[in-house]
Formats: sequence, structure tokens, C-alpha cells
Amino acid sequence: MALPPVTIFEPGKHDHLIPALAFIHEAVVETDYTLATFQPPFQHKDPETPDPRVLEYWKNNVARAAEDTKVILMQMAVSESGQEELAGYVVLASQAAETGPFRGSVEKLLVSPRYRRRGIARRLMSKLEEVARVRGTTLLTLDTEAGSPAKGIYPRLGYTRLGEIPRYGVSPKDGRLVDEVFFYKDLRST
Repeated sequence: MALPPVTIFEPGKHDHLIPALAFIHEAVVETDYTLATFQPPFQHKDPETPDPRVLEYWKNNVARAAEDTKVILMQMAVSESGQEELAGYVVLASQAAETGPFRGSVEKLLVSPRYRRRGIARRLMSKLEEVARVRGTTLLTLDTEAGSPAKGIYPRLGYTRLGEIPRYGVSPKDGRLVDEVFFYKDLRST
């Protein structure tokens, strides 16, 4: 299956995808127990409506995209039924600090469980770095749960492990405290 190019979310034009952003977020937490802002169980008024907490979170991200402080990069794919749908996404957040306008953070690299192992995370991160360079964002930071599959992706993409904070967050799986690993990449040196 050939994938189309990674797309930048345009507020107004892509607002119909906000529920899809939320549903993938929920699916990743429920499937992988990813430490990603929310704890299950997720509440749904109906099957077409995401949990109000997650939906509001993504509406806020879209508002930040409209303000140009965040860029949401999306990978679309064609489903088995022939419909185009969101397969994954990542967010580039700009820093508001006058002392570090070149810094940015990578947030929410999430790929739908239905579209895993197709190179989507790599494609999204490659486009994110391209967009970051154009925006003058040359130092990227990110974090991920220790022991998660994502922890292995970042070093392969040139990110340097900075360190680990013990007992950083509450696991959606069992409520225990889990460690978080932090990475950075200086795009000026690559």
C-alpha cells in the first residue's frame, strides 16, 4: 500500500479530522497502555463521538495550530473499504521563550494500531524535522515511557537519550508509577 505524502493539518480545512485525532489517541492508550495524557476508561455518548476530555484536548491543539504555536502533521491512508482515513500523526510545538526561540518539542507521535509497521512513524518524524528546519526550530526534545516500543524508534532516528525520570507518570495499564525517558536532537548538526 503506497501512502500519500504527510500532510500538515490546516485549521478550518481539516477540522473534520479532529474526532479521528481523538480516536487514535484513545486507541493507543487502550491498546498499548501508552502514557499519553489520559487514563481509560474512555466515555462515549455514541460510537461516532470520542471521549469529551480527549476531544477537547485535540480542539485545543487545533487552536494552537491556528495560532501557529503548534504544527500537526498527519499521515493519511486508504482503509480496506477504500476510504481515506487518518493513520497517524505527530505534533511539533514551538517554544515561547525568548531565550530559546529555536527550541521545539515533539508531542504525540501516535499511529493507529491498524496501520503499524508500515514506516508511518519514520515518515511523520522525517516531515516534522523538515518543517522544524523551515520554521527555524533546530533543537528538538521529546519524551516517552521507559520500556515502550517508541523508546527504540528515537535513537534510530538520530535522537540522543538524555536521561530518565523515575516514577514519572501513572500507567494506564495498572496504575503503577512508570519511568519516562527524555531525548533530544540538534538539527544543526545533522
